[in-house]
Amino acid sequence: MNDTHQFQCPKCKSILASAAVSEGAKVTCPECGEVFVVKPFVRKAKLRTVATDGNPGETGESAEIPDIIQDRIASAVGIEKLKGFSLSALFAETFSHHTPEEVEESFSVGTASSTPKIEDIDVSWPKPWLFMRMLLASLGLYFLFWLGWRGFENQNLIPGWILIGSFAIPVSTLVLFTELNIRRNMSLYAIVRLAFLGGILSLLLSLVLFTLFDDGSWGASIAGPIEETGKVLAMLAVARASKYRYKLNGLLVGAAVGVGFAAFESAGYAMSYLLNTTVESSFFAASTEELQDSILAFGISEGTETMESVLVLRGLLSPFGHIVWSAIAGFALWRTIGGRPFRVSMLWDESFIRLMLVPVLLHMIWNSPFELPFYGKYLLVGIAGWFVCLSCVQEGLKELQIEKEIAKKKEIVQ
Repeated sequence: MNDTHQFQCPKCKSILASAAVSEGAKVTCPECGEVFVVKPFVRKAKLRTVATDGNPGETGESAEIPDIIQDRIASAVGIEKLKGFSLSALFAETFSHHTPEEVEESFSVGTASSTPKIEDIDVSWPKPWLFMRMLLASLGLYFLFWLGWRGFENQNLIPGWILIGSFAIPVSTLVLFTELNIRRNMSLYAIVRLAFLGGILSLLLSLVLFTLFDDGSWGASIAGPIEETGKVLAMLAVARASKYRYKLNGLLVGAAVGVGFAAFESAGYAMSYLLNTTVESSFFAASTEELQDSILAFGISEGTETMESVLVLRGLLSPFGHIVWSAIAGFALWRTIGGRPFRVSMLWDESFIRLMLVPVLLHMIWNSPFELPFYGKYLLVGIAGWFVCLSCVQEGLKELQIEKEIAKKKEIVQ
């Protein structure tokens, strides 16, 4: 049997193999077209992961997700099983003490001066904590708006109430994805831009697609392929895949667009329910003798009750829906692009389609007419989505680990 030699393209980082070439031969990369001289490629050593460090190891198996579930999902969508992963280790720092200066430094990333060198990055599983502080602060703001309305019923509080209620949990989830992007090469400005511009653009593109392809036969489930496609098109329009070339960048890009989509949609639903219930309740009050002296006040009171229910429910479910779906879609797209110039033909790549089907199908199940007790359908869909998402994080960590090892070897040679 011929020995197969492995080598790596210096441009696109693709790992290639051939028995027909050896060290010193000149070859052309089939992925990006780069012509280069073959050098030995040393595959990283397999490390056994201990339960406390949370590294993206090769041999430690996760005891928190049954193997049979991992095997079936991973093989179906073209991802790896989670290895050496512990949910408790991932969130071990969530409630630890951090100074205000550390919080400020966590947001000061992604610029030319604040992006760390690849050699300085810890490529083990991150331990996010900032998202919890953002969540508690956002929920505190929501409570103040709720308290102000209960105490004064001043209608000027309603817009802010809707705004905070729509963005509180989604933005906190976005901070979590920012912490998972351990390359720390995307600035706060870039992320906010993606969330707002990508969010509204994905909504508009989805509306266009609805007018073109929704004939009513699929019901609400048609939102799966339409809205996920709209979000992918928005990512291509507003994100710079050539600059932010890492797989974890794609995960963050997708999450940011998903946050904008989810928050704007929640605000729209909240406003719609507020207006509709207010009008209906006002008509009811007008027909009821004892309520005729407070028709509008009664209508607005009933409208805000319905609005509040919508904000709370959609807020609590938001981390299990649009955000994680878009994150997976962004990862699938960035993995396929691989730092190369985008071509439309990439959208027909098998690996992209297989992984892209995950958010589409999860979205379709989410919108399907059947229900399970205690919002079971949404929780199961969310768990499945997060399993795939965490597997994507693991793959992104391995990409950085390989690049870090190559950079260290170059330093030694120099």
